[in-house]
Amino acid sequence: MKETLKRLIQEFQENELPQLVQRDLSLDLKVPKTITLIGPRRSGKTFLFYQLMKSLIAQGIPKERIMYLNFEDPRLYPFQGKDIDQVLEAYSELFPEQKGDKYVFLDEVQEINGWEHAVRALSDRPGFRTFLTGSSSKLLSTEIATSLRGRTLSYSLLPFSFSEVLRSKDISVDRRTPYSNKRHVIKKVLEEYMEFGGYPEVVLAQSKDTKVRILREYFNTMIVRDLVERFHIRNIPLLKEMTLFLITNMSNLFSISRYHRSVKDRHDVSKKTIMTFLSYLEDVHLVFPVKMYSTSLRAQQANPVKVYSVDVGLRTAIGFYTSEDYGKIIENLVFLELMHRKFTRPRIDIFYWRGDNTEVDFVLKDGRDIEQLLQVCWSLKDEKTRKRELSGLLEGMEEFGLKEGLLITGDEEGCEKLGDRIINYVPLWKWLITGTSGP
Repeated sequence: MKETLKRLIQEFQENELPQLVQRDLSLDLKVPKTITLIGPRRSGKTFLFYQLMKSLIAQGIPKERIMYLNFEDPRLYPFQGKDIDQVLEAYSELFPEQKGDKYVFLDEVQEINGWEHAVRALSDRPGFRTFLTGSSSKLLSTEIATSLRGRTLSYSLLPFSFSEVLRSKDISVDRRTPYSNKRHVIKKVLEEYMEFGGYPEVVLAQSKDTKVRILREYFNTMIVRDLVERFHIRNIPLLKEMTLFLITNMSNLFSISRYHRSVKDRHDVSKKTIMTFLSYLEDVHLVFPVKMYSTSLRAQQANPVKVYSVDVGLRTAIGFYTSEDYGKIIENLVFLELMHRKFTRPRIDIFYWRGDNTEVDFVLKDGRDIEQLLQVCWSLKDEKTRKRELSGLLEGMEEFGLKEGLLITGDEEGCEKLGDRIINYVPLWKWLITGTSGP
C-alpha cells in the first residue's frame, strides 16, 4: 500500500492543476479546524479543492507541502482508516526536507472503511491542515461532527449558480450590465440554465444530447450508489417512483400522508418509509424540503413541505416541461440562488408561508426577525394570476409587519405602491446577477 501511496502522491505533484471556473464559495483558512466540504456528486467539490490549492501556492506555499488523495481511485482499494500512518510515512519519505504546515486533501472520504480514525488521527497531529469532501450530508454533518467533537468547520457546495455559469462562459457582469446590450446574451444563457441546470460538466458540454445523457447518468448514479447501496434500500421501485415524482413536481407542496394514499395500492409501504426515503433524498442533497413558517413547531411539522430539486436540469433529463411549468422552474432557481447566498449569510433560514387561502413562496428569517418576503411568478399578464400573487404577498407583509415585498417575474420590472406598502417587481435574470432586494 505504501508504494501505491507514493505513486499517487508523486503523480499529483507532477500533474498541472487544471484550469478552473472560480467559485463564489470561499473557505476560511484562518480557523485552525479540519475543513469539510459537502455536497451532491459532480457539484465541483474536487475543483474547489484545486482552487484552494492554487490559492495556497499563490500565497507562497510550495506545492510539495500539499497532498491530495481521491478515495474513489480504485488503486487505493482496500484502504482502511488505520492505514493513515502509511500516508504520512509515504509523504515523509518522498519529501523529507519539507518544513512547515502540510495541507492534506482527502476527496470522497466516506469511501474509507473506518474514516473516523484517519480523520481524527490527522486532526490531532500538529503541523497538518486537513480538508475533506464527501457526498453524504448525513456522513459529514453528523458522523464527522461526532467523531471530531467540534474540531471541524463544514461548508456546502451546490452546482453552479447563475453567476458561476456566466463566469464559465467568460461573461463578466458589473453594475452597468443590466443597462447594456449584454443583457440579451445573459437572457439567452438563462434560457439554457432553465433547461439544463448548473452541474459544471453539463454547463461546459456543447451538445444538448450530451447534456441530457450526463444528467441521466448522474440521476442513475445518485439512485444506485448514494441511495440504494448506502442506505441498503430494498424497495427500489418505490424509491425511483418517489424520486421521479419529487423532481418532476419541483416547487410543489408535498404531503407524506397524501402521497402515501396515492401509492399504497401499488406498494406495500408505510408512511414512515416514505418519510425515511425523503430524509435519504435530503441527506444526499438530491432534494431540499422547505417547511412552512410558523412560531409553532407543531404547526411546522403538521403542514406539508415544499420540495425543491438540487438542479432543474434533472427534470429535463428524466421528464419534460412546457411553458406552463416555467413558474415552478424559476421558483426552484430562486430557491437555489437563495441557498448560494445563504453560504455567505448562514444565519438566514428559508421557509414558505400560508395565509387565508394565500401563499408566499419564500420567507427569509434572520435570527428572530423576518427579513424579506419573495413571491415568484413567470408571468403576471393574466389578471387572475396577478391578483393571486399580490394577495399572498400583501397578506404576508401585513402578517410580518413589512413595508416592502419582492415579486420576481419572467420579465416584468417596476415598483407599485398599494396603500402604505410597496411591491418591487424584478425580472429573474436581473435579480440573479445583481441580488436586487435580495438577502
